[in-house]
Amino acid sequence: MALEPSGVFRWLLDVQHEWPCSDSISSGRDASDYWAQEEDNQRALALLTSEEREKVLRFYHIRDVKLSLGSQLLKHCAVVRNCGVLWSESVISRHENHKPCYVPRNDSGKHLEFNVSHHGSLVVLAGCTDRNIQIGVDVVQIDTIKDLPRVRQEGWPSWVKTYEAVFSDREVRDITTWVPSQFLDGDEMLKAKLRHFYAHWCLKEAYIKMTGEALMAPWLQDMEFRNVHVPRTARDLSNLESIEDWGEAISDVEVWHAGKQVMGVKLELQAFRDGYLIGIASSRIDIPLFPYKILDLQQDVYPAAKADYVSRLVP
Repeated sequence: MALEPSGVFRWLLDVQHEWPCSDSISSGRDASDYWAQEEDNQRALALLTSEEREKVLRFYHIRDVKLSLGSQLLKHCAVVRNCGVLWSESVISRHENHKPCYVPRNDSGKHLEFNVSHHGSLVVLAGCTDRNIQIGVDVVQIDTIKDLPRVRQEGWPSWVKTYEAVFSDREVRDITTWVPSQFLDGDEMLKAKLRHFYAHWCLKEAYIKMTGEALMAPWLQDMEFRNVHVPRTARDLSNLESIEDWGEAISDVEVWHAGKQVMGVKLELQAFRDGYLIGIASSRIDIPLFPYKILDLQQDVYPAAKADYVSRLVP
């Protein structure tokens, strides 16, 4: 077993079947308190600080509790496995712009820059031990069941206009007028348009998170993505009922700000399963993006919390 190699590592954790609970307590003011009484859930919560546990159990819906818990565990696991410190020493810090990071005690040892996103049932973390890098990651589950009724009622242009504060004028035109290369009819056309919309959204979120800004950034409408196309799912690529998770990844999107192309930023948009898009933005084009790795809670995450884990890491 060895420390993670140098580069931007990318991890996924699917919490859908982790820390199960009864449907009767899936949400509610006291739902998280009941959920926390389960033995397996207590084991996971015990690995967090009291402040982190409080943050996790603050959510109304258990699905959000699980996503928050998965996010916290991945952060600590990333520090242990990449910086070679004990779980108890993997204290998460924040930069001045509030982005999370790991800074070793007395500033001696490996730093870790990372970013986390979660949606649906997935938690995604991307990180790197290089101190001179900024990383942003975003995952989105495209929920056509939720979006389609509103799109049908309002019409596509009006629905897109709802989000015009986030996009440049050119992006709004692109999203509004875009049509897929193959002919689709009715709801299938709207689903394709929604997928293209969320491709824009996911890339913009990842870029903003890389900079440490938020969706209220004053330059938001001056920054735009061009040549955005939608990565195909594994099923689209094979034309079969594919059981593969990973679809296409695209990396030829252009970033423009105030009419000038932004160079020196690495972008990638990855299709995952049928309904997910994962976007990543890195400020270093010379540092490689490693392939995504799906982590297993029992085999990959919990072992990192054991006292002898670090001693078994081989430099």
